[in-house]
Amino acid sequence: MPIIREHLSERPARFFEAISAIPRASRAEAQIADYLVNFASERGLAYYRDAANNVLIKKPATAGREGEPPLLLQAHSDMVTEIAFGHVHDFATKGVELQVAGNMLFANGTTLGADDGFGMALMLSVLDGGAQSHPPLECLFTAAEEIGLIGVGAFDFNRISARRMLNFDSAEEHLIITGCCGGIRSDFSFPITRERGGAVGLQLTLRGFCGGHSGEDIHRGRANALIVMGKILKMLREHVRFRIVSFLGGDKDNAIPRDCVAVILPEDMALALAFLKDTRAILSSLVTSSDDSKCGLTAETVEVTDALTHEDTEKLLTVLSVRNGVFYQRSDGKEPPETSRNLARVRMTQESVSVCFSSRSPFDHRLEECSKELSDLASALGGKARHHSYYPGWEGASDSPVCSLWQKCYREITGKDITTTVIHAGLECGLISSKLPGLDVISLGCNIYDLHTPAERMELDSLERVYRTLLAFLKAC
Repeated sequence: MPIIREHLSERPARFFEAISAIPRASRAEAQIADYLVNFASERGLAYYRDAANNVLIKKPATAGREGEPPLLLQAHSDMVTEIAFGHVHDFATKGVELQVAGNMLFANGTTLGADDGFGMALMLSVLDGGAQSHPPLECLFTAAEEIGLIGVGAFDFNRISARRMLNFDSAEEHLIITGCCGGIRSDFSFPITRERGGAVGLQLTLRGFCGGHSGEDIHRGRANALIVMGKILKMLREHVRFRIVSFLGGDKDNAIPRDCVAVILPEDMALALAFLKDTRAILSSLVTSSDDSKCGLTAETVEVTDALTHEDTEKLLTVLSVRNGVFYQRSDGKEPPETSRNLARVRMTQESVSVCFSSRSPFDHRLEECSKELSDLASALGGKARHHSYYPGWEGASDSPVCSLWQKCYREITGKDITTTVIHAGLECGLISSKLPGLDVISLGCNIYDLHTPAERMELDSLERVYRTLLAFLKAC
């Protein structure tokens, strides 16, 4: 049943609702790609779909503008699929359940997918005939952006002729993004040895951290649940010896972990429970951001059958002590930060521990520094790091005609000025610019909050203003 039509123009409302009903997790974009292909076919628009489920749809210019240079519009079709603790949702078979409160759109217990559903909805609206005047349009919907810009890296850009572009993958209406950092993912695992023996262990559970985007939110001081658990275990170790039984936390490569569960086998349960008696005091000494005010720590006894050796317990604690968060600020001291790293995920089996990190910086030598540190750590633990999903940073032209025109159109629509900035997150603009020399590109967004978390929400009035600005831009460009 339509629930957001009264807040938006008919087309963006209809298309946002339509794509929200389709499962579109990263690496599972087949259904949304089917939808895009059918959309193009029904309207007689030329399209191309590749093996990675990237979809390119082309729309001829309106009458009288056939000879003008084409314009590329771009958004990604996948979304981060985070689920609130205690909520049940199967992203393999279900889309999101939309809910509206006033001017705010959100999902029931999951991420909303406004990142990047808003961009898809705008592009589909234009392709559907929402713009009365526009040049030739090339609309590219890329796959697997959220796990390392994989889709755009596989796309054949010989199919694109445009040299001016609007990317719709930002989250603040009043900012034009003209640059972003690069990034790289690092994974490694190391072997562990377990010693058998039935006993009563202790399960420590951290829940309720705010989390967020591991680039755009990394400077906000929000706690990483994995790092906090590591600090708690090191504090406990000063009071009682223990061995780790299991450790689980984090999910998406580009999200700050919100939850963590560790099971340990203390040598003296009474001492361990005495230390953990005042969990609020423990957390208040480790967590400083008001965004994490709802976090909690619980401890309960559980039956265990084996545990890591003391040596391997120390190895895991070493991983949890690695540098995390912001490493270097920009030379001018302004936001966003220059270089950061996020411990995104820890998994444990009977035989090994595996970890995943995401490093970000506009400078390749900083990314190399982060990668070398993790390679050295992996080697010391008996493993080998794999560095992958590299993408370059992007610095747009200071005299961009595309940027100037968007500023003019936004001012005409809203009566307000819009400024430029760079962000500490990866955008596909960098990879696309490297494939299309001379590309004039900016990244745009509407107001979206708490991306990559179940608290994600979008201002509907903001989406409407961006849509109206887009129509004005297409008419004037």
